[in-house]
Amino acid sequence: MRRCHPRLLGGLLLTAALVVSGGVSHAAPEDALMPLEKYTTLKGKSLASAHRTRLLQFSEQIYNCLPWLDVRPGGLGFPRARDSQDDDRYLSTWIYVDQREDAVFAALPQERRVSAMFSRYGVDMLRRMSALADVVDDSDVAGLSVVLSWLKPGTSRPGRQAVNETFSLFIDKATLREYLAKRVSAEEFTTRAKFYLFDGQEAVGRVPIEVWEDPFNETYKATNIAPPKGAVCP
Repeated sequence: MRRCHPRLLGGLLLTAALVVSGGVSHAAPEDALMPLEKYTTLKGKSLASAHRTRLLQFSEQIYNCLPWLDVRPGGLGFPRARDSQDDDRYLSTWIYVDQREDAVFAALPQERRVSAMFSRYGVDMLRRMSALADVVDDSDVAGLSVVLSWLKPGTSRPGRQAVNETFSLFIDKATLREYLAKRVSAEEFTTRAKFYLFDGQEAVGRVPIEVWEDPFNETYKATNIAPPKGAVCP
């Protein structure tokens, strides 16, 4: 069982617990990689084969060093953007945040929940992926993507199927570099990005979001979970 801890999202202290529940599927590092047979084009298969070792190392880093997050099985790889008519491939990580019910979080409008989750977990994951220079600099990688899923407040009830909210964002490499270097504003970043929100299986589409600084993943240390011996945690 992973440790419960208070969380600060968008200036609000939330006491929601991030814990492993029995109903959540947690991918082992190798299981997190998108299977080769799921790629439908030569470009996708070539990227997955060429960078498999590096992506496995990255998956192990998340598994060992960020135990409050889980990569969705098959969620790390090189997908195309939703409804894309071309074969542009994005280095992408799909993260599940095990968000327990919390009254303060539930009271936020949906777009504010999205903003809080992306500011805390999405930006940090994009920053971590951008450090994989050998992968990102591949000319066949058009950009980076992060997908975040969490429990929709009010849907975890006995006898009912819980519903996730899922937010996916795709951004080109140049804009991400400029944003992380603080040469592009958060407003301009979101304007250039392609992003989509899903309420369960229903596509909500593009919603207004804000992005702010949230160093949680960089500063939080789980007191009762130590990385395995030999694990390198940046």
